[in-house]
Amino acid sequence: MFCCCVLVATACGDSNASVSNVPLTVLVPSGPDAPPGSGFAAETTSVEYEINCFPGAPGASTEEATFNLAGTLARTGSFDGGSSGPTAVWKGLVELRPGSCVIQLISRADGELICNIEEPLTIGPGSPAELLLEMPCHTYVHCTTTPLPDSARSAKTVCESLVGVILSAETSAALEDVQSIRYVLSEIWNLPGEEDPELIARHEGSLLFVGPGTEDFGEGSVATDIWDGAIEKVAAGPASFPRPYLLELTALDSQGEPLCTIERRLEIREDAVAQIQISMPCFNDTGGSL
Repeated sequence: MFCCCVLVATACGDSNASVSNVPLTVLVPSGPDAPPGSGFAAETTSVEYEINCFPGAPGASTEEATFNLAGTLARTGSFDGGSSGPTAVWKGLVELRPGSCVIQLISRADGELICNIEEPLTIGPGSPAELLLEMPCHTYVHCTTTPLPDSARSAKTVCESLVGVILSAETSAALEDVQSIRYVLSEIWNLPGEEDPELIARHEGSLLFVGPGTEDFGEGSVATDIWDGAIEKVAAGPASFPRPYLLELTALDSQGEPLCTIERRLEIREDAVAQIQISMPCFNDTGGSL
């Protein structure tokens, strides 16, 4: 099973309790190639969390379904994480209510955001004994394994699903100035307390001309040029919580100057290759279609 974080939740306590204080432990690994005293764990100076529960959450009343909580964690130490490299430990107490929620973790280096992780969280009528999560933001990898300092507990394996993305764009063949199509695929980070999401560019490159086609841009079919490309590995989310991206396509002339730009919001799931086809119905100054 692929996920961004690991959740350890054991029901206990009063099953009728609507709110419970639960210890939260977040492991921040540096990565296998980080030298001592450097890397992601050393750079992280603060870790914030936000928990949001959604309307209609199973087992939650109307009041509980609007429950949200935000706060910060305290660094309590570090240990050798084996293949995950030096690993920092951040801890705190969080309030939980029964229902379907999302927990968001944000790490910063002297106030600058360096990593954001979101994980669906379903809480039963009882209180979880512990929440244990990992932020493997040092790289996009299939799996990392972190041995815990407490030998009584087994090592935790964190996996992130990577999928292929196939891109295809069509422009009007009537405009011969289009010489290439540039793409930028950015991950969308929705940060607590901020209205506008932050865009983090993950992949960029160019689409290649592959041949002629036809497309209806709203006034009948016209001859088009087809441009294709592929991104081999893109981080994806589960079907119930797909990862959001913004795709920007820009048509360029022979001098590399932009002629037309199109943006599309995407949600990429881990269970299939993403195939994205976009028409670029842009117009020049005389009203002609690109």
